[in-house]
Amino acid sequence: MKLFITTASVIALCALPAFGQGAQADQIKRRAKELSNQNNVRQGVTPPSQAAAKPATPAAANTPAPVVVTAQQAVARIQADIAAVKLGTPATSEQKTQFLKDIGVASRGAIKPSLPTVTKFVNELTAALAEKALGASEQARLAQDIEAVLNSVAMPLTQFDAVIADVQAILQVGDVKRTVAAAIANDLRTVGQEVRRTAR
Repeated sequence: MKLFITTASVIALCALPAFGQGAQADQIKRRAKELSNQNNVRQGVTPPSQAAAKPATPAAANTPAPVVVTAQQAVARIQADIAAVKLGTPATSEQKTQFLKDIGVASRGAIKPSLPTVTKFVNELTAALAEKALGASEQARLAQDIEAVLNSVAMPLTQFDAVIADVQAILQVGDVKRTVAAAIANDLRTVGQEVRRTAR
């Protein structure tokens, strides 16, 4: 009996440190994935938003015809909005308004994200861009990812998550603080979740 108690005590003492390692291992895996995503951005690996996605369904015939742009035109407009925010100068209300309009036009699906959600995303993104400038290739990649999220209804969830992770990686490569980059990526996730409501 003493042998059993002693053995059980030793096993219990050895197992205690292992309980805390699960959370730590998850955190290490997340950080490694973030670093991998950042390396992909630096090396110009094709962004996850360029993977084949089904086009959005056209609007019903009885609704007024909205301004329709191609994905390429939408990306170009969003990239111009990103480039318009200059380092050291906060975005003007006109720049933010134009960004909001271009996001509205870029969202070609039947369900659009709400204005407060998009406004929060634009405000946080432009504030970060005023503090840390992105290179032209990062601006283009960020614009592609934003456009992909706006039209992500038919996108598989794994690809959607990869696009959001890519946004965070792009911002971190541009020296945006990790917490700020993660907050902006989460704001974009919320925008995408509003668009994807019907996909659930």
